[in-house]
Amino acid sequence: MSKAKAQGTTHETWIVNTLREVGIEARRLAEGGADDEGDVEATINDVRWVIEGKATQNLNVQKILGKARRKAGGSTPVAVVWKRLVKVAGKTNRQPVEGERVTITLSLDDFITLIKKEKND
Repeated sequence: MSKAKAQGTTHETWIVNTLREVGIEARRLAEGGADDEGDVEATINDVRWVIEGKATQNLNVQKILGKARRKAGGSTPVAVVWKRLVKVAGKTNRQPVEGERVTITLSLDDFITLIKKEKND
C-alpha cells in the first residue's frame, strides 16, 4: 500500500470513529471502481450522507465536492472532510497545519438539508 493510500485509509477510519463517538452511525465504504460512492457513509438525522475524506496539502474543494456528489449519485448529501497536511522542516511526514486541523465543506443545499432537519426535530 502506498504512503498516500495509507494516509487516506487512516483519515477515513478516524472520520468513522469520530462520528461513532458522538452517536452517529458511520462506516467506511468499499472502493468500488466505477461503483465507488465515496469514502464514508453516515446517517445523520435519519438522512444518508456520503463523506469524501482527504488528507493532503492542497485541495480544490469545489472540484472535489462536485466529484463527490457525482460519485454519490447526485441527490445524496455529501461532505468533504479535509485534513490539511504540510511539510515541516525536520519532519519526515507531512504534519497538520496550525489552527483548525480538520475542516468540512458542503454545498449550501446540503447545509440547508442538515439544519432544516435539525430545526424540525
